[in-house]
Amino acid sequence: MNPDGVISCPDTAAALVDQETDGTGTIAALRRDLERSRRENVKLQTRLAQMEGLFAHVADAFFVVECDGQIVDVNPAASTLLGYSKQELLAMCPWDFVTSASRDEILESIENLKGGTPLPLQRICRTKSGEEMVMALSLKRSDFCGRDLIVVTGRDVTREERAAADLDKALKEIKRAEIELRTIVDAIPAHAWCSREDGYNIYCNQQWLDYSGLTQETARGWSYRDFIHPDDVEAYVAKWNEVSVTGAVIEGEVRFRRHDGEYRWFLVQAVRVRDENGRVTKWFGTNTDINDRKRAELLRAAEKRTFEMISDGDCLQEVLTSLCKSIDVQISPSVTIILLADPDGKRLWPTAGPLVPREWISAISPILIGVELGLCGTAASLKKRVIVPDVATDQNWTDRYRDLAIANGIRAGCSEPILTSDNQLLGVFAFYCSEARAPTESDLALVEGGARIALIAIERQRSLEALRASERLAREQAEVLTQALDAIATETNPDKIVEHVLRTVITQLEADSDSVWLMDAASGLMTFKFGVEDGRFKTNSEPAIAAITPSMPVQTFAPWEEVFRTGKPNMMEDIWEFPEFPWRAHVLARGIVAYLWIPMLIASKVEGVIGVRFKQKRVFRPEELELAQSLANQAMLAIQLARLSAQTRKAAIIEERNRMARDIHDTLAQGFTGVILHTEAAEEAMSRNRLEAVSGHLRGVGEIARDGLREARRSVRALRPLALEEQKLADAMKEMITKSTLGTAVQTTFTVQGEVLEFPPEFETNILRIGQEALTNALRHAHSRKFDVLLAFGEHELRLTMCDNGRGFEPDSKSSGFGLRGMAERVESMGGQFSIQSAMGKGTTISVNIPLPTSTEPENL
Repeated sequence: MNPDGVISCPDTAAALVDQETDGTGTIAALRRDLERSRRENVKLQTRLAQMEGLFAHVADAFFVVECDGQIVDVNPAASTLLGYSKQELLAMCPWDFVTSASRDEILESIENLKGGTPLPLQRICRTKSGEEMVMALSLKRSDFCGRDLIVVTGRDVTREERAAADLDKALKEIKRAEIELRTIVDAIPAHAWCSREDGYNIYCNQQWLDYSGLTQETARGWSYRDFIHPDDVEAYVAKWNEVSVTGAVIEGEVRFRRHDGEYRWFLVQAVRVRDENGRVTKWFGTNTDINDRKRAELLRAAEKRTFEMISDGDCLQEVLTSLCKSIDVQISPSVTIILLADPDGKRLWPTAGPLVPREWISAISPILIGVELGLCGTAASLKKRVIVPDVATDQNWTDRYRDLAIANGIRAGCSEPILTSDNQLLGVFAFYCSEARAPTESDLALVEGGARIALIAIERQRSLEALRASERLAREQAEVLTQALDAIATETNPDKIVEHVLRTVITQLEADSDSVWLMDAASGLMTFKFGVEDGRFKTNSEPAIAAITPSMPVQTFAPWEEVFRTGKPNMMEDIWEFPEFPWRAHVLARGIVAYLWIPMLIASKVEGVIGVRFKQKRVFRPEELELAQSLANQAMLAIQLARLSAQTRKAAIIEERNRMARDIHDTLAQGFTGVILHTEAAEEAMSRNRLEAVSGHLRGVGEIARDGLREARRSVRALRPLALEEQKLADAMKEMITKSTLGTAVQTTFTVQGEVLEFPPEFETNILRIGQEALTNALRHAHSRKFDVLLAFGEHELRLTMCDNGRGFEPDSKSSGFGLRGMAERVESMGGQFSIQSAMGKGTTISVNIPLPTSTEPENL
């Protein structure tokens, strides 16, 4: 084909030329052939144009590819789809835009492609703009005019693939949600179900299947009606018919049978589902187990009725019989009996229950208690639940008992012990089913509740007299303790308080006599201290008493050792059975046969004992022992008060002696020191014939002596120093320093810092005495030439610093002087800090820091 679209045949034209030269006829024939060829060529050109137009307007992309992957032709749809021009695509290979397959994979697909058989593929391609799409491809291998070419058609299926993926995801989500919903429905603690509008069941959750023992298939239909208690079927059907007409919500209480035969109470609730026309199509409902609630309501009603009967004065037999009947109604048919223990806990007697033959009670009692009729056995054997699965097969029953039980319709039974709050056996609450089944846990729970109510009724009845007795004893105890406390509050002699308590113990416990033994802290021995015998108060100072009551270790007397070990009273029930002890013959001669040893406590620690003597054997109620223990503690309190009183008096005497010693030292001794200094200065002035100086020193001696005399008098009266009576602390201290150093060569400075505050009188006295003592030491012992004082008033403390340039000393060395010790004691009494810095030849600095007392307000000083 030439550029003009005309098909040229060079060989034919040459032949025509040759033939034209050969003859005219041949030329004509050739011209006809040439015309025919020309017409065919026009047809071919027209067909080619049509095919190219069709190729250009096809919606799918077309690619013509060599076997080596080179693209040789594409249609416009391919350019439009990929965004490349035709010239760009003719210069590319498929792997230049296919991203989901490599070059080798594409060439392998071409190589394995069979002629005439299309190969569908799906590949991800990237457009020129970088966008990726999913393309559905079809590859077909053909021979075109001797050329082996691959024709590829492609179509963008990205949207379809995404839609399919979304649909698949949605289906999976729906499936997952369905599984999750079914799991939730199966796991909820209730029976969930769905039925048609007529009540025909179409679905039940796993909870109902597990409860009923049905499968999903067998649970369909009306099978649930077979599980309704016979007494509840009529009411349930009537309720369903009613709501079917009115369209109301279903709600009611029904008993359903469990797979093991037990009936339990359920609350049935259901709501209706309507279609778009308002017609009821389905019912969705739940059955919630309320068996425990129903049983609790029964027990509350039985408890209320029991208490009403007790309040009305009904006898215990009638109360317990009514309770048994209430239990029988719920576990029908059944027989419930209460067997109560004797006070000694050695026998059980049928006390309450329905009217049954006496021989039947005789038959079941041995099984209940595990031994022959009327014998209780050990308490441990009864403090547990006893279950008889089936009388007919249980080997624990003898043939005679089995025949009696079966004759009376008894097939299975159980029991529950009735225990007091302190775990003592009161009796047994027995329950026996007439059905051929073992009692269920629900039955046992109901019986246990009945046992608790029976316990309350029994204990309430039995506690009436005990309560009255306790009230009488409580009033007596309150009166006794009040009298003892009054004695402690009003009596000044501690021995009289102990005597009063010991006499009270004898009276309250109806004893013959008593005595007090205390542990000596130094020796660790028990020592007799006080006692009341023959109505007379005796102490260890009496020779006769001391002779028979020697001090001895706790370990040598077993009752004492037990009291100290346990901290509780110990009873010697018979003195004759105990080994010899020092005063045994004495008490036996008085007719004493029993001893009660009561611990005397301080901070929960036994410090002594009270021995209470009896001429007859005694058994004590807990209340009596509590009263005795309280009186023993009060006796110990009185003894401890006596000890503290003696220690306080001794400490007060020592404190007063120390105070007088400090005051005498700080007044008379220091005044005498000033007199000596002035006298010595006067002698020196007289030797130099300086009469005027002598006169000044003598006047100083007179003033110091008069001040010392006044201070001595006031010290005796424990009054403040005279200087502080007339002026403030800072002025008094400055005047003291001036008078003490007048006429000497000592240079003094006195500095006051801060706002001057007033301290409590005893504080100011101590501060003044500390300054006076420091100045005396500096003048008399250190021979100082310089003495500096700083009195600084702070917001929260007072700081006193005194420095001299005297000889100094070693603060750690032992000193016989009273001055430093007295200063330290004064500072300590004020809660302050006292420090000394000194060394040989380097002078002394005394520092005192005293906190401002919290009770003193600065603005009121």
